[in-house]
Amino acid sequence: MQHSLHPAAALLLPLFAGSLHAQNSLEPVVVTATRFETAAQERPIAAQVITAEEIRNSAATTLGEVLNKIGGVHTRMNLLGIPDSPLDLRGFGVTGDQNTLVLVDGQRISENELASARISSIPLDSIERIEILRGSGAVLYGGGATGGTINIITRSTINTPLSGNVSTRIGSHDLREVRGGVRAGGEMWGLRLNAQHYKTDNYRDNNAAEQNAGSGELRFGNKEGFVALGFNVDSQNTRLPGARSEALLKTDRRGANTPFDHMSTDSRLLTLRGEKRLGEITLALDISDRHKKADMFNDSAWGSTRAKTDVDVTTVSPRLLWSTSFARVDNQLTVGADWSRWSYENDTAATGWMTPLDQEGKQKNRAVYLRNDAYFTATGTRLSIGGRKERVQQTQRETLAGPNNSKETDHLSAYEIAVQQDLSAGFSAYGRIGRSFRVGNIDENRCWFAPCASALKPQRSHDKEIGTNWRGQRSDMRLSLFEMDITNEIHYFAPTFSNINLDPTRHRGLELEGRTWLTDTLDVSARYTRTQARFRKGSYGGVDVSGNDVPLVPKNRLSLNLGWEFLPATRLGLSATYVGNQRYDNDQTNRFRKMPNYTVVDLKLSHDLKRWRFAAGVNNLLDKKFYSYGTTNGTTFNAYPEDRRNAYVSAEYRF
Repeated sequence: MQHSLHPAAALLLPLFAGSLHAQNSLEPVVVTATRFETAAQERPIAAQVITAEEIRNSAATTLGEVLNKIGGVHTRMNLLGIPDSPLDLRGFGVTGDQNTLVLVDGQRISENELASARISSIPLDSIERIEILRGSGAVLYGGGATGGTINIITRSTINTPLSGNVSTRIGSHDLREVRGGVRAGGEMWGLRLNAQHYKTDNYRDNNAAEQNAGSGELRFGNKEGFVALGFNVDSQNTRLPGARSEALLKTDRRGANTPFDHMSTDSRLLTLRGEKRLGEITLALDISDRHKKADMFNDSAWGSTRAKTDVDVTTVSPRLLWSTSFARVDNQLTVGADWSRWSYENDTAATGWMTPLDQEGKQKNRAVYLRNDAYFTATGTRLSIGGRKERVQQTQRETLAGPNNSKETDHLSAYEIAVQQDLSAGFSAYGRIGRSFRVGNIDENRCWFAPCASALKPQRSHDKEIGTNWRGQRSDMRLSLFEMDITNEIHYFAPTFSNINLDPTRHRGLELEGRTWLTDTLDVSARYTRTQARFRKGSYGGVDVSGNDVPLVPKNRLSLNLGWEFLPATRLGLSATYVGNQRYDNDQTNRFRKMPNYTVVDLKLSHDLKRWRFAAGVNNLLDKKFYSYGTTNGTTFNAYPEDRRNAYVSAEYRF
């Protein structure tokens, strides 16, 4: 590999009821590699884990900021003005969200539309840790994991005494936020409830946003098994300012092109999860049901549209884990199945020259998978082999470009082979090859003009990675080189306002990350990524794009985090992120100039006083003018300017 650097709830309770008579509380484990909480295992190969303590001590105030500042995940501004940042692992640009799979306790919350996962409704105080697996996850979790998986693990409250917290934050642009949570548990049960209210005018005109969210979980069990019932509800309302032209960025940066546009969404998620250990065998079952409603109004010189959408997603995931040891080999075999049903309805009314749209879509996924992880204790070798078979059936009906009905069935597969070898002095080396896939979502398959083209072909990726890890007493480090050869990569084609399958592309890069405690009170972490996403061959709009850069993929990205407890109970956190040059969206021909690089520095000062924590922070400390998303028509560009220097203060009480 060459690199240039640069399934029913009633059945579930009896199944796990025996676990209520055992003892001992759940212990924290890493779950992403097996989809089992109670599995005793080593950290997955090349996994990054962000702990609750790291989150609390960081300069981040939202989950998107945590992933960006601590996790090194490339994020862009959410064009709706809400804190659900688009996420991009390993250089997919505007389709990063569709190639980066987001999970909560192993259940996907990534959307089947061109929308970002609703990560803002997940309270930071409920998170035990975040597990990031770059370039891995397709075998266990299915489509959309080409760039990697981000699994957000919430806390178990079994054996937790009554405790909780209340916090408030106020800041620039009339920011007002209140959060609260309570936790309680006994030897065989636990309860967690969280709520939050968030409101801000944001930096731009006509960009006020408000969000209310609540979540909770009731759990019974212990380390021999558990049953957990959870919920998450949230509502968002936001005004939409639109993009700024190149000229207006200079004269009226904060203005709104669309002063009457707005959107509201309401969603709820219900989950039922359980595990039961029977000797060497552990059984598990997850059931979830998610519903979302959205209402969007757009007004322009050509008329106005009002779109109302309804989305329902139901998933069922039974699985089995067999953990055994023989001949100095610790072995874990995971076998499972996934079933999901997704439905979508869109009713759009229009005035003026705008065209109404009625649209329906359904998607059914059926999958089976197997993964075996073996650890050879004599040699310090870990070997992981897995495969997945999945059937995806999509149906779609729409009326915009005349009656258009389509039905597509795809049979897809993924595999992964990974090996890690422990070396001396805390070093280990690993290598991994695999295949992943994704299918076009409802928005990407939408037809705007007759005659309508056939549905998009599934995107397939062949992946390779090598790397090394080092872990010392006070430090750790990871270095990796990766390469992904992708066929039929799905991308937006501006001239026809539609999505197309690109000619073959290649994503390759270098990732370097590390953390060290320089002293007992001073820690530093840094992450550098060099990513090259290019067309291997083909043309775009009649122009040969062989060797050209894929838009919206910065070649260089560097983040630095500093934590300094310079006085007892007083901590200073500094985060600096540099994002290098990248091509504007829609510049596949690479004929337009590049988006400018930018550096953002954030600062947070916190002080603990008994049960209180007081904090003050400044974001964009250097008051830089920048934007993380822009699109070009070949001669000029439009962009969404981001906030300049802004500040906040907060207070939290824990009991």
